[in-house]
Amino acid sequence: MSSAPPHDERWIPVALGAIDVRGSAGFAPEAEVLVIPVVPGPALCLVGEGAALWRELVRDGPVLPDTVAPARNALLEHLRDDGLVVRAREHPAAVTHLAAPALSSPLHELVYALVQRVADGAGIRCLFIKGPALHLQGLREREHSGDVDVWCDPARWDDLAEALEPWGWIRQPDPWRGTSIHHTATMTPTSWGCEIDIHRRFPGLTLDDDRAFEMLEKLSTTLDLAGTVVSIPRRDAHAVISALHAIRPAVGRTLTPHDHLLAQNTLASAAAAVDAARALGAVAALRADLAVAFPGVDPGPDRGVPRDWFHRAQPDRPRAYLAALRSLPPRERVRAARNLVWPPDDIALASAARAGEPTTSAGRARRRRLIRGVLSWIAALHPKERS
Repeated sequence: MSSAPPHDERWIPVALGAIDVRGSAGFAPEAEVLVIPVVPGPALCLVGEGAALWRELVRDGPVLPDTVAPARNALLEHLRDDGLVVRAREHPAAVTHLAAPALSSPLHELVYALVQRVADGAGIRCLFIKGPALHLQGLREREHSGDVDVWCDPARWDDLAEALEPWGWIRQPDPWRGTSIHHTATMTPTSWGCEIDIHRRFPGLTLDDDRAFEMLEKLSTTLDLAGTVVSIPRRDAHAVISALHAIRPAVGRTLTPHDHLLAQNTLASAAAAVDAARALGAVAALRADLAVAFPGVDPGPDRGVPRDWFHRAQPDRPRAYLAALRSLPPRERVRAARNLVWPPDDIALASAARAGEPTTSAGRARRRRLIRGVLSWIAALHPKERS
């Protein structure tokens, strides 16, 4: 025999993120609220009676079911099925206010809120780096970014990737997974249209993963996005991260004076950037740019070698892979070499897709990958004479 619900249960509006999009560019005139339900799935856009009722609950507070007309209770039942209201005394995702978009892309703003809520639910500490926060802090002109970058507790980055999968992302296969070279997990969207990069560290720092994350937490602040408080680096620390990103080596790419000028201007715009560079272990990578941005200021010793710098600076992929392998402990090196030469099915198929050779046969994908690798090695060892 089931017991009756408590008499003091109320209809509570809930969401993992919500934005008032009335009058926002890119939305139909009838669109009112962009919202993330509390059950896994895509964002929803509320219109009409549903939007009006949900907005009323947010404005006036939860209501007792027996004070609501039957037709409105029926509509609330539908909203409950969609994960937008609950009948309860209280709820951790209760919505008490609606704000207009803080970012130029409301959908991306919801992704920030969703990642933060998923991380909070799993007890995972995280901060959001780069992206539109740099614009809001006056560190870059461009407002929008194509993806969302989150830096989380290094011990929990696999947990965060797994926790995001039910919400509409798939982890991109990576042959370096399981090694210390692997520092970013890319989550490919199945419905949201926005990639998420989960970092366990950031290239260019000399600190170990745990220490770097702990230091960034100390140099952090907060931002309200879609009704959710998210953590971002403080302006000085964010300038350092942005400068590192500007001058990061990339395989086969030579840094340009413009790259360094961008880093120098970013650093110079944050008065405490030298202190942040010292604290984060970024002096070794940024020494030349700090000298230009802050002439006459001694940033102190390097305190180590920039992480992930050497193999990324190689002129081609074969040399980069070899440099990365040499940097690994023997056991990791063997596993990584095996994955590079004869990878598991998912890595082989993903590699084929990236090479423009889509196939459903993992065996064929592995063979084609091996052939491409051999040809790449030959080209690297015997470059054609330039005319």
